Amino acid sequence: MAADPAWLEKMRSIGSITRRSGDRVHEGRDDNGDRYKATTDELGNTVTERAGDRQDVTINAPHLRQVSTTLEER
Repeated sequence: MAADPAWLEKMRSIGSITRRSGDRVHEGRDDNGDRYKATTDELGNTVTERAGDRQDVTINAPHLRQVSTTLEER
């Protein structure tokens, strides 16, 4: 059973209007003239690969809230 081509095209275009999904890559040179490549994922975490096999990682962890519960025996 084949799907409707118009419906398939509509499904392929979801999310392409507002924000591009997937990783964003930025390449360039730093102040010292060394090359770098920064990759930012959808959650905002960034991995920067630098010359000499070095990597810098910036992780944007969500804020967590701890909730305590007590159990009462009846």
